Amino acid sequence: MKGFLSALFSPAGLFLLVLLAARLTFIQQIGLELSPDEAYYWDWSRHLAWGYYSKPPMVAWIIHFFTKNLGNTEYAVRVPAALLGTLYLAFIYYLGQHLFDRRVGLWAALAAAATPLASIYSFVMTIDPPLLFFWSLALCVGWQAAQNRRLIDFLFLGVVIACGLLTKQTMLAFLVVYLLWLYVDRVNYSWFKEWKIYCMLVVILVLISPNIVWNIKNNWIMFKHTHEHFQGQGFFLLGPFLFLFEQAGVITPIIFFLMLFVFYTFIRSPKLKRNRPLSYLFCMSALPLIMVFPLSFLRKVNANWPYPFYSSAYVLLSALVLYGKWPKNTALFWRRLFYLGVCLGMFIAFLIYQIPRTPNIFPLSLQKLLYKFSGWKDLANFVQKNRDPYEIIIASRRQYASELSFYLPDHPRVYTYWTGRVRSQYDIWDDLLSQRGKNVLLVLKKKKEIQKLKTCFEDLFLVGRWEKYLFGKKRKVWLYRGQRLRLCPYLGPESSEGK
Repeated sequence: MKGFLSALFSPAGLFLLVLLAARLTFIQQIGLELSPDEAYYWDWSRHLAWGYYSKPPMVAWIIHFFTKNLGNTEYAVRVPAALLGTLYLAFIYYLGQHLFDRRVGLWAALAAAATPLASIYSFVMTIDPPLLFFWSLALCVGWQAAQNRRLIDFLFLGVVIACGLLTKQTMLAFLVVYLLWLYVDRVNYSWFKEWKIYCMLVVILVLISPNIVWNIKNNWIMFKHTHEHFQGQGFFLLGPFLFLFEQAGVITPIIFFLMLFVFYTFIRSPKLKRNRPLSYLFCMSALPLIMVFPLSFLRKVNANWPYPFYSSAYVLLSALVLYGKWPKNTALFWRRLFYLGVCLGMFIAFLIYQIPRTPNIFPLSLQKLLYKFSGWKDLANFVQKNRDPYEIIIASRRQYASELSFYLPDHPRVYTYWTGRVRSQYDIWDDLLSQRGKNVLLVLKKKKEIQKLKTCFEDLFLVGRWEKYLFGKKRKVWLYRGQRLRLCPYLGPESSEGK
């Protein structure tokens, strides 16, 4: 993108550089254990493929690159979160600076940085940091392609969108809304007759085709999992209110209120609609939010799902608050409210970074946020002390399987037993039928689970129980040893009694 690097030679660029250094230092110093999702994606990265049970492969590829070069450590897994999260802010700054000026770009980046989710995604490596990276980059390249009308720009945009689709299915919303904007944009109303757009679509299709082939070979498992997220769970009259409440939480209430107010102002103003940069920003933020909103009547919408849509909304908000033609008696009010919202977000971000450092100074309700990041090393130590050489490990939950794979010294392959349907990537990988005859260490969440597994072993006995209180919650695990694994219905879809 023309001028991206030069745009970073500015106070905003210095701020982003300092922020990146602070984030990397934070990751290195806190010693926060991997969450189950992070350990799960790390386990994916040891088995590179074009697809996985619930998500495309990009997160596994990225983690594989960093752990291969930095080692299998918590720091190595999380470095890409800090890098991609900071580049996400850099692209927001560039978009604001390119469409308007550096002031708009700086305040847009500050507003984006000062949100709870942006803070969390700067040190927790899930699929969202790379998605935000590709989404914000696509916003910049998409505008450049619409302005310059060059083939190279559309081809580059196709590559970026394809990478986003290989990260998370949400990126499909970007493609749909972008094409819709091209269609309704007065300057580009005839673009669907131009071959450059179709070249972009061909590039996207070619790059994601290996993932499609993988899904075909695996019975469309990823698409089936995605489809479950859009299935109705009933009619919830209060669903939209819960959706708006949660969005206010992840954006911060003041900034979210200002965004809704700016959307409303844009819709009511014919003059603003004729402003091409503003219409682009509005379409790429408000339209996908409007598309998701009706789903809240039918099911709970996870708070992080719409988060990429706000990327362009930060720029729209910053531009209209700072330079909008407001009545004289309200212009200063809106600017001060915006500044207050950013300051509030920064304070919340500071608290988020402080919770892992000094959890004891916070209320128990906030300490519980660390529950899923705690206790896994102790569990692995307990399993390691009771583990015999050459025996395999079978866990009853994919969370246990991934955490033990990461924290046991030899990073073994940990299996999960078959429950009758595919519940995780482990059910796709598991080949327990080939492990018959081996001794097994069973890691179970509930003692009663052992009843149905008795038929899988010649002999079975209790090894011990591990439990630990973590921030007011108890995690408990039962450990059993099974002698000589034999055929039973829990070894995989092809196993059955007596086979």
